[in-house]
Amino acid sequence: MSEATIFIQEQFHLTDIKLELLAGLLSIYSFIGAVFAGQTSDLVGRCYVIVVARCFFFAGAILMGFSTNYAFLMVVRLVAGIDVSFAMMISPVYTIEVTPSSMHGFLTSFIQVFINIGILLRYMSNYVFARLPAHLDLELGQALQFLLLGHVSNA
Repeated sequence: MSEATIFIQEQFHLTDIKLELLAGLLSIYSFIGAVFAGQTSDLVGRCYVIVVARCFFFAGAILMGFSTNYAFLMVVRLVAGIDVSFAMMISPVYTIEVTPSSMHGFLTSFIQVFINIGILLRYMSNYVFARLPAHLDLELGQALQFLLLGHVSNA
């Protein structure tokens, strides 16, 4: 989100405090989700919770892009924060349940590895797109996102 804060602040005419709350409250929202993630997965089942969390994550990303005001953006960040905690808590547990014990450490560490790879790719793409004209930056960025989403969903 750090790359988008300048544009979000301009579009929604936010003060620095509101912008800091928007970016920083994700951790508190994640804490709220973490409190309920374990009980929810025990009650409903880990596989179903993971699928629903991914649907909320996808919907939240789209809704953040189409947010029209600060209040709506904060509500969508709340949903995203809860989803982040559900995914980070339940995915490793589900991985351990369905894999042989000799693979547990290797496979559960993938979550952190892929998060870091994603952060690295985000910064690399920002570096490349920052040197493009403004209209190409937005168009190529959106095209790349849809290509990646299509590739991941087909995998």
